Amino acid sequence: MASTWQNVLSNVKRERLLSISNIVIMSVTFMLLGVLVYVVALSQTALRYLERQAQVTVFFEDTFSEQDILNMRNNLMKDLRVLDVKYVSKADAFKLFTEINKDEPILLESISEDILPASLEIKTVEVADLKALADEISSVEGVEEVRFFENVVAKFIFWSNLIYIVGTVLVVLFLLISYSVVMVTLRTTINSKGIELEIMKLVGASDTYVKRPLIFMGVLFGFVSAVVAGSFSVILGFVMSRMPVFSSGISLFFLHQISLTPVVFSFVLFSVLLFSGILLGYLGSYTAVRRYLKY
Repeated sequence: MASTWQNVLSNVKRERLLSISNIVIMSVTFMLLGVLVYVVALSQTALRYLERQAQVTVFFEDTFSEQDILNMRNNLMKDLRVLDVKYVSKADAFKLFTEINKDEPILLESISEDILPASLEIKTVEVADLKALADEISSVEGVEEVRFFENVVAKFIFWSNLIYIVGTVLVVLFLLISYSVVMVTLRTTINSKGIELEIMKLVGASDTYVKRPLIFMGVLFGFVSAVVAGSFSVILGFVMSRMPVFSSGISLFFLHQISLTPVVFSFVLFSVLLFSGILLGYLGSYTAVRRYLKY
């Protein structure tokens, strides 16, 4: 095994420029992959927060009795799309209005409890269900107004999906480039060592003995690149851990119920990048050896 790694290092030194280019390109690829994972995870975390905060507020006419409102609340709670429904009576609305405008005594004098409408505040399991639910409720007789920040929700979902799509395309593109560079590097190494490899075969070296250093060379490229990118992700995790906005943790991709601290998340990402780097290096070098080494 020691001689194998000596051959690997010898090959790297011989193709120094190609080796450095390979490591740089692969490092950029895995950094981009790490950033994409962070963006997706953070967008999912933000989306979960938005889902917890976003709500449809339904205001009722005075002719719609409190019992009718409570009946509607009970029916809504049976809807699988609905997470929670809060009833805000006229008295509750006036109390909230008074608290918000406590520094405006003139305004408070002109407002009475009877003027403010009763309402229901509805939160959904998925933020995308807000609009459909708002449209359904707005057609109910006795409903005066249905309000929710449709534009904010729609824009957030749009930009979140756009970032995910663009990031995925860039990562796939860089993965293909890295894969190609590994193959080019190995092909150049095989061509430059053609006579040496033939002599090794003539003196009785096995196929495994000849091919192993070349395959390990690709694995080394992937390992070093992933360590560089993984270290960047860990540093980013420690930086994020000092920000109060991430104190509640980061959602583990699309598993809403699992949340990790930024530091723990960064080490999980480091492990994923390391595995991906070694796998990419192995696949690229193995393919190159099979294609360009005819034995």
